[in-house]
Amino acid sequence: MGTDDGGPALTRQVETPTDDNETQQENPDSVSDGEYSDETATWLAQTMGGQLENSSIALSNAQYDRARSVLGDDYDTRLEQYVEVAGDTSSETDDTAAGEFESARENQRNLTDEVQRYRQQYAAYQEARERGDEREARITARAMERTASNISDRSQELTQNFDRIENATSVDLSSGQTEINETTANITATQAAIREEVLVGTTLTVRAIDSTASFSDPGTVSGQIKTENGSVIADEAVELRVGNRTQTVRTNSNGMFETQYRPRSAPLGSQAVPVEYIPATDSVYLSDNATFTIDVQQVRPDVVSEIAPETVGYGDRLNATASVTVESIGVDGVTVEFAIGDTVVARTATGPDGTVTETLRVPASVNDGERQVVARVPYEDRAIAGVRSETPVVVVETQTALSMSVSRTDNGILASGQLQTAAGDPVADRPVRLQAGASGIQRVETNRNGSFQTVLTEPQTNDSVTVTATYDEPSSNLGNATATATAPAESGGGNPPVGSGENPAAGFGNGILGYSWLPVLGGGMALILVVAAWLVVPRFRHSQETDSTAPAETADVSPTDPDQSATSPETTSTTFEERVETHLDGGNYDAAAMLAYTAVHDELAVENGIHEGATHWELLQRSQKHGVPEERIADIETVVEAFETAAFAPTAVDPSHAEAAVERARKIKSNGDS
Repeated sequence: MGTDDGGPALTRQVETPTDDNETQQENPDSVSDGEYSDETATWLAQTMGGQLENSSIALSNAQYDRARSVLGDDYDTRLEQYVEVAGDTSSETDDTAAGEFESARENQRNLTDEVQRYRQQYAAYQEARERGDEREARITARAMERTASNISDRSQELTQNFDRIENATSVDLSSGQTEINETTANITATQAAIREEVLVGTTLTVRAIDSTASFSDPGTVSGQIKTENGSVIADEAVELRVGNRTQTVRTNSNGMFETQYRPRSAPLGSQAVPVEYIPATDSVYLSDNATFTIDVQQVRPDVVSEIAPETVGYGDRLNATASVTVESIGVDGVTVEFAIGDTVVARTATGPDGTVTETLRVPASVNDGERQVVARVPYEDRAIAGVRSETPVVVVETQTALSMSVSRTDNGILASGQLQTAAGDPVADRPVRLQAGASGIQRVETNRNGSFQTVLTEPQTNDSVTVTATYDEPSSNLGNATATATAPAESGGGNPPVGSGENPAAGFGNGILGYSWLPVLGGGMALILVVAAWLVVPRFRHSQETDSTAPAETADVSPTDPDQSATSPETTSTTFEERVETHLDGGNYDAAAMLAYTAVHDELAVENGIHEGATHWELLQRSQKHGVPEERIADIETVVEAFETAAFAPTAVDPSHAEAAVERARKIKSNGDS
């Protein structure tokens, strides 16, 4: 990975056991065992550290998209790999570092957003000042205050992330830290200058006159607001946030005010209650904060609830109303939960009169039968005590229906279906069990349309297979449902198990290998099997061509049988030419490229003593080591590249590349035969 991708260009040399004890390059993406976990973790940490620093540099240069993209998908992938490998390393700090890398990513992204927002606001502020719109300038400057405060907070959090990463790993993030500090300092200085230009600082003081406060007996609080030069804000209506509630009070000629604190969700006992002065958006004054201390006491409210209708089924609407009062006074702004049985179906807050109305939907997870609709204040040890009201309701069972279709694919049996009510309404987010024949049970969950789709592991048979889908949740108001569908017997299509049936080569179709199973195998093993498969097919066919009366099951298809290589060059050449021309004429360029590689592999394996298990790139490398001329190496490389595309790429080989590979294969075979 180069620095353009957000990380340092690092290549790791790892000694891995090989047949010839050669040193090989290990891609950290492919290291999965614990033997190299420490090295892999170090590489990943350095890569992510480089990306964090590159993002910081881009941010300081106002390259916001770049700052974000550096911490995009690649960073996420490296982080997932780091989390996975951290548990296998010898260091106990790697797990801690993984969390810090994740937190640093989020803080860096948030910091980028805030810095971009601030600089956009600054441009708007300058424009307002230039056209003499002081009110707009103050509004923008106040918004910039909030943004600058957010930047300071994110910067501090990011600094902590960087420090912890450096303490837990060998990564040096000093350059990135310097960039963050400079960016933050620049914005802090800019905002200080703007504050001097158009805003006036304030000082808020508050104290509790009463020692206790409850909802039924609120505590009195007094305070004063002054400007930074000592003058008072007199005879004005000002907005205060006391605890978590906003109220408007009026100052007197001395800038003094009084208000009441009526707690609702505050914890019990002595509490430091925050108060914030909130100026109007176009005010010249800045906000300020203070606290007062008071003892919060509890009162127990009354809760009354009603529902309609009294009988419901899955998905039905249930209208519910609850009222929370203390001594006939409605308690506004408290949380109310509605639950049916043990399932919470809604969470809301009371209005100004202490009431709340919700339309509930009956979920599938509620058992049918007589149930209770619960309306409750879910508080514990709060100023308003937790209370509940229950109203009975009858939940009836709703019948369901399953539909399903199946088809065979290269990967198994594709099962698609839908779970619906008897009325045809989709049933979402429910588990369905699937079983193909006598194989193991697989579970899927329906989507919001009630649909599901998955590929089932296919039993090792070419016969027809019955697939059963079952919905039968033990705790639900939905009735059980079952559906079956049959995947027909295979008629030669698809990819049956290699070596099954009468024809050992049938698993490879007409000389074309099915690749759906390749991702399951390790890289080198997959290549070896591809090579082996393509060695089997032509030689098996040649055996049939030379002795058409021999039973198929007696044909020797071993790719290492020395007798197979005893076939005359003329016969082999003719067979190769016929097959490759058929593929080219039919537009099957993948098959032509793979057949070209098979011919080259055979030739070089014999000529240079290369074992037949060698991968295609090993074939090229070992040919170079055996002193094969450069011109011929170039020909081999053309064939190898075409083969790799045919065997592993999601797209087909380009016709010109396939034809070039075939031509080079002919040339190599011709030189070998001469």
